[in-house]
Amino acid sequence: MILPPFLQKGDTIGIIAPASAVKASQIQFGIELLQKWGLEVVLGKNIFNTYFQFSATAQERYEDFISFWNDENIKAIICARGGYGVVQWIDKIDGTPLLQNPKWLVGYSDVTVLHCLLQKTGIASLHAPMLKGLEKISTESQENLRKALFGEELEYFINPHSYNRQGTAQGRLVGGNLALLHNQIGTATDFKTEGKILFLEDVNEPLYNIDRMMRHLLRAGKLQHLVGLLIGDFSRIKPEDPPFDKDAYTLIADLVAPYSYPVCFGFPVGHEYQNYALICGAEAQLEISAQKISLKQFPNTLA
Repeated sequence: MILPPFLQKGDTIGIIAPASAVKASQIQFGIELLQKWGLEVVLGKNIFNTYFQFSATAQERYEDFISFWNDENIKAIICARGGYGVVQWIDKIDGTPLLQNPKWLVGYSDVTVLHCLLQKTGIASLHAPMLKGLEKISTESQENLRKALFGEELEYFINPHSYNRQGTAQGRLVGGNLALLHNQIGTATDFKTEGKILFLEDVNEPLYNIDRMMRHLLRAGKLQHLVGLLIGDFSRIKPEDPPFDKDAYTLIADLVAPYSYPVCFGFPVGHEYQNYALICGAEAQLEISAQKISLKQFPNTLA
């Protein structure tokens, strides 16, 4: 796994909108925050084109990504927002040439598809907040993004949850949005979980679909051979009538009950106020006790 070079003040960052449409006003705060951190910002050529619900056509979105990746002056690519649409152009990318100029790709939600591609290629990436809505998340989460980009140690402590399973684990982090991970199984961007710490989050799904997607992961062998599991936010769950028989955390806890690896519920990753940066593909140390949960990544020791 290649760890791309971390950023330094004065570096140039490319901003793309790989999926849904975005307005300039929605990312202005994020641009100014990056500049405050001492970074130069360049916008993708097609970022505001707007093609139906998308930021641009699939070809234009692909061109913005690949042109920034091939540009040696661009040190990282940060996504303006997610939504839907990366899967429309992901198969245009040949992962092997990306190895010639590795750099950080930053985003979450629909950007999970790109994280899966980079994991398969062998390049670490950053599951972290995007520019749209950056002003609405905690200052702690904003600072975690800065730390991750500049290669500072990431160490998180959170409160215990009653469903947690205690234990310790060390392994590479993989994961992202449940719906997108479920969608990659059996494709060119399928992902491996054996010996890994998997993290999951999702938004705007009914409970029956969360159950179905989790069972798909189980049936595809994605949950059996983990060394650890982080369950993040499952936000804005769509109501059902009649109601489903379990809530999201209960159904997940029941599905992984046969396994012995440590499990953390309520980890702050997803579509909420707290959204911690995680380095996909980098080693992590997870400790879950009755008193506390800690997750540590030490980027500078992993190159």
